[in-house]
Amino acid sequence: MQCKKCGVDLPENAKFCPECGAPVIQENIVEDAQIEESEVAVTEEAVVEESEETVAEQPVEEEVVEEEPSPKEDFLEDKKEEPSKVWYYVKNDQAMGPYSVEEMTAFLKSKTINGDTLVWKQGMEDWVKLKSTEIPVPDMSSTEQWYYVDAKNAQNGPYTREQMETLIQARQIFGNTFVWKTGMADWKRLKETELASLATPESPKPQYQSFNDQSSANTTGKSNGQIFIMERSIGLSIVLTFVTCGIYSYYWLYCLARDINACCNVQNKPRVAEPGIVVLLTIVTCGLYGIYFYWKAGKALAQLEFDNGFSVPDNSIIQLIMPILGLGIISMAICQSSLNDIARYANR
Repeated sequence: MQCKKCGVDLPENAKFCPECGAPVIQENIVEDAQIEESEVAVTEEAVVEESEETVAEQPVEEEVVEEEPSPKEDFLEDKKEEPSKVWYYVKNDQAMGPYSVEEMTAFLKSKTINGDTLVWKQGMEDWVKLKSTEIPVPDMSSTEQWYYVDAKNAQNGPYTREQMETLIQARQIFGNTFVWKTGMADWKRLKETELASLATPESPKPQYQSFNDQSSANTTGKSNGQIFIMERSIGLSIVLTFVTCGIYSYYWLYCLARDINACCNVQNKPRVAEPGIVVLLTIVTCGLYGIYFYWKAGKALAQLEFDNGFSVPDNSIIQLIMPILGLGIISMAICQSSLNDIARYANR
């Protein structure tokens, strides 16, 4: 922009001419601004037209993008190869499969899965329970369910007949093991049930002789290796001891010594003294020999070994201390409890 009076170029936004001091007329500024805007607009239109012509001249090339197959398509492709294996089931929060209907049925028979197992196949909206599908689920309510009592008097089960046969072959249960199944009125020994033909005899080693068969074993050299002793009520024995002012305790002591010797005879273990000698020495020594007998009885019972895993704990120390404290009847009760356990579980 120039001064109208002297023609000198004016700085931008100047209100007076720096040469002549004449005031700058604002119309000049407005005109110059309009001229500059018009020039910019013309320039932009030319650039746009040129770019449109360039784009129109260049040929459009279509870009072909190869799509990678999705995991779902791979999954369906695998199914086409093996159309029969379409079933999955959940185990430990993980999907297992695929399996065919025949394989799923085999899993049911082996109890790997059951009617409540979640399953899925292609076409299902969500996982469902197996019993809600077309795969037949056997009715377990009509299946025989077996139970047995182990050497520690613990109940085990339920088991199918096939599983019981496996336990018999593995020698975990024997002919004398108490068993029960659905429909039976009471517990029976395995040898008294329809599984008797599968029951294996107890291990023949070592060849022990029983107290009842001692005389015949000496002549024939054979024995059945079983212990035959009678269970005795501990509570009743204690009551009779007090009622008879201690007289019954001597008979009870005689029976304890006799039964302990019977167990030791069967397994060829060291015996305690003869029952009559035990009673006699206890009376003569005013009970001092009885203290020694209870300790020895605990050791004798603890040394017994049984093929079914049953064992008698070593109570010799506590049986020694109780008579010293004047509680010999407790030592007798402990001995009787061990003998009762042997009568119940030793021959299984």
